[in-house]
Order: sequence, then structure tokens, then C-alpha cells
Amino acid sequence: MARTVSQGPRGPIQLESLEHDPATAPHPRLAAAYAAWEAVPKVEGIPLRRSVSPELVPDVLGQVGIVDVLPTGEFRYRMFGSALVAALGYDATGRLTSELDPPEYATLITRQYQAVVSARRPILHEVRTRGENARTLRYFRLTAPLTLNDGRVDQLWMTVAMLGSFGEEVFSPQVTPLFRPRD
Repeated sequence: MARTVSQGPRGPIQLESLEHDPATAPHPRLAAAYAAWEAVPKVEGIPLRRSVSPELVPDVLGQVGIVDVLPTGEFRYRMFGSALVAALGYDATGRLTSELDPPEYATLITRQYQAVVSARRPILHEVRTRGENARTLRYFRLTAPLTLNDGRVDQLWMTVAMLGSFGEEVFSPQVTPLFRPRD
């Protein structure tokens, strides 16, 4: 488990991260996303981007994102679902992972995406955050590699299930955002 404490815009934020086998996904949306990734045609073990669509996964719209893998090794959000925007309090579309705040969170997400690119397979990450108000958020993110045509990992498909302190799903505009992109 990776654990860090950072000073966020409203006080200290604790981050914890765990990696799980995607086959053990604790939420039906994540299990369906993993099954869809496994089922579609692949080039050198990686699904073609055009083979993966939201229709393959029930209850997924708004809770997915597409991340471009840039030649520089950086990651840019091509699409950031509307439910993610509402739950996290910002729209990361067009932003690099290095622009996320706090910096420790940006580093964590970048490393997790790098692990998926290196492994060339989906990885299920659990991230736990605890803000200054002692409110805990826990989310599971299945991040899966995609190729545009030649088997090289060009994009990442992420599907998220975010849970509150008592395990309830918190995709709601009323959620207090913990993270904001750096301006």
C-alpha cells in the first residue's frame, strides 16, 4: 500500500493506494468493464479503441474517461465523464495528469497509468482519501490499455466506482470535491 499525506487547498489530505486483480472487481460496473475489455478483438493483446464502447458496459455513462498516452510519456485526459466531474469537482478533459492537485495525487495517478502501459493489461486500483473534515472517499478505478491500430498502447480507458465513508456510491453534485486541477 502506498500512503502519502499532502497539504491540499483546504487542509491536509491523506492518500492511500492499493492494487487489486481486476477479476475481483468489487463493483458490477467495474466487473462489466473488465469483461468487455477481455471480450473484444485485440491487436497484440490490446483491444482496438473502436471496439470498446459505453454500450458494452451497463451503468457506465458519465463514469468513464479516455486518457491519451502521449509520446513524451505524459497522460492527457481526452474525455472525463460528467459524473466524475460532479463527484470530483473539476473537469480534467484536456489536462495532463501532472496538472492534478495536490502534486502527490498527480504523481500517484501518473504512476498508476504508467503501470498499465508497462503491463499492457488492465489494473484495478483502489484509492482512499481523507480530507481535513475527516470525510473519507474511496474509489476503485479499472484502467485498461487500448490501441488505435498497431498494438501500441495509445490510450487508456478508465471506469470508476466512487464510494463514500459508508460504502455508498457518491456520484452526486452535492459531494464536496477533494481535488482540483492546478491553474
